[in-house]
Amino acid sequence: MRIFAKLFDTYTIRAKILVALAFMAFANVAFADSESLQKLFNEYNVGKDKQEYIKKQCDRANFDFNPKNKQEQIHLFETTQIDCEVQHLGEVLGSTQGILASLNYGYNGYDKLLNKYYKLYRAEVKKQNKTTPTGAFSHEPSIQSGKNGQDTLLEEQRAWLKLRDSYEAYTKAHHAHIYDINGGGTIYSIEASNARLGFLKMRVDELFSRYLMMITDGSVEFDSLLFGCKVYDGDI
Repeated sequence: MRIFAKLFDTYTIRAKILVALAFMAFANVAFADSESLQKLFNEYNVGKDKQEYIKKQCDRANFDFNPKNKQEQIHLFETTQIDCEVQHLGEVLGSTQGILASLNYGYNGYDKLLNKYYKLYRAEVKKQNKTTPTGAFSHEPSIQSGKNGQDTLLEEQRAWLKLRDSYEAYTKAHHAHIYDINGGGTIYSIEASNARLGFLKMRVDELFSRYLMMITDGSVEFDSLLFGCKVYDGDI
C-alpha cells in the first residue's frame, strides 16, 4: 500500500510530538489481537523478517491521518491498523488460502469493533436519555405496529444481524453461481470474502458515525445511502 509509504518527512517538530503522544496514548490498541496474528504467522511459517515488515508498515499506517477529535482518532487508529494488517498479510502470505486467512483475520477484528461501537453508541443514547415514550410514533404507520416500550436500538441491531446473515448467505450462493458459470476461478472466493468483510466494516463505520453524532449533536440522521437507493428527492 503506497498510501502508507510517505510519513514523517513532512511533519513539523510540533506535529511529531503530537503524533508521539497519540501513539503512547493508544499503543495498547495496536496489534490488539496479536495472539491471532501470531497464530497466522506460525501457521503459514512467516519468517521474522516478514513479521517485522508487517509490524513496521502498520505502525506507520496509524499516523497517516488528521483526526478532528479524540473519538475519531481512536476509530481511525483501530480501523487503519486492521486494514493495514489485512493488506500486508495478504501480500506476504500470497496464496489464495493465505489471502482468505488474512481477510478472515480482518473480519474478526471488525467484529470486535462492531460490539465495541454498538455498546458505546447504546451507552451514549442512554446517557442522553434519548428514549421514546410509548405511543410517540402513533402517526407513523410503519412504526405504530411495533411493540409498546420496545428497545428500538436493540431491535435494530437484531434486524441488522439477520440482514448480515442473509447477505452472507446470498454472497455464498452468488459465489457458487459465478464459480459454476465460469468453470472455476479461485479469485471469486477472495472477492466473496472481501464483500463479507466490507459489509461488516460498513456497519462498524455507521455505528461509529452515529456515536459521534450523538456526542456532538445529540441526534442522528437517517442515512438512505446505506440502503443503496434514494428515489424521492423532494423537500420534507
